[in-house]
Amino acid sequence: SSGINAEYGGSIITKDGRSMVDGDPTGADFPWVPPAVKDVLGNAFVNKDGETVTLAELEGHHIAIYFSAHWCPPCRSFTPNLAKTYNKLKEKGVKFEIIFASSDKNEEGFKEYYGEMPWLAVPYADRERKQKLSQKFGVTGIPCLVILGPDLEVVNGNARNRVSSDPDAAEYPWGAKPLIDLDEDPSNINDYVSLLFIKGEGMDDGAAKAVMDKMTSSGEQYIEKAKASKDDQEFMFFYSNGASGKVTSSVLEAMENPASADKPMLVVLDIPEGGKYCVIECDMPTPDLVDSALADYKAGKLTMQQLC
Repeated sequence: SSGINAEYGGSIITKDGRSMVDGDPTGADFPWVPPAVKDVLGNAFVNKDGETVTLAELEGHHIAIYFSAHWCPPCRSFTPNLAKTYNKLKEKGVKFEIIFASSDKNEEGFKEYYGEMPWLAVPYADRERKQKLSQKFGVTGIPCLVILGPDLEVVNGNARNRVSSDPDAAEYPWGAKPLIDLDEDPSNINDYVSLLFIKGEGMDDGAAKAVMDKMTSSGEQYIEKAKASKDDQEFMFFYSNGASGKVTSSVLEAMENPASADKPMLVVLDIPEGGKYCVIECDMPTPDLVDSALADYKAGKLTMQQLC
């Protein structure tokens, strides 16, 4: 949990007050209003030739900030594939740029790793900027690929899995999906309150589709609401084809006395605020339970249990 919600003028100005206070023991930045993306991104980057490229030169571009490091095996595995996708987009003339924000332990490691990359970078010596970028986007693990639109609004807080499963960039710029296959892309489930539909067995395909269509519609509404308010999406929506999926099985194993793995179920997951869940009681999930489950969660009516 972030621990502190700082309020100003009756409205919340940050949901990450604790880390901001921890990083400012003298209170110099009080009341800890989060900086704008432009302020933490900076105005100058370096390219492969050591030349300076300004933010103004990237006007009209989608920008990806790539948090990565040479010492991280998953990063080294992802980087070559990201480079292939990047080069494909560049060959098509797409206005897209990547900026490497290094978590390497020293400049030598940075230079060796950056030598494998075709894009721009935050100068390694500017560690404060890198730290502020990590804090701004809530980066807690790497690799992490944050996608920004031309207006510098967040398009995707971590598109790593989306890019990995889309080598031809058919879904570029990998914006928010209203309904996500949990076993293909679980990247956001730790950061958002989520509704998970597990199809299980014994459920008619038409009935399952009706639930998923309702979840898709709700997901689209929450995406649009987040865009309008320029705030985080309130809920994310996931589905799973069955209990045996790699991620789904882990979620079920973390539940205390879960229902039969073969039974279709609807689950509210609140991992960011302490790792809690509630299996919605029903004989079979239905579309109307999508709205009522979220309404009950917001009203505090659900009995949330602790994930193991």
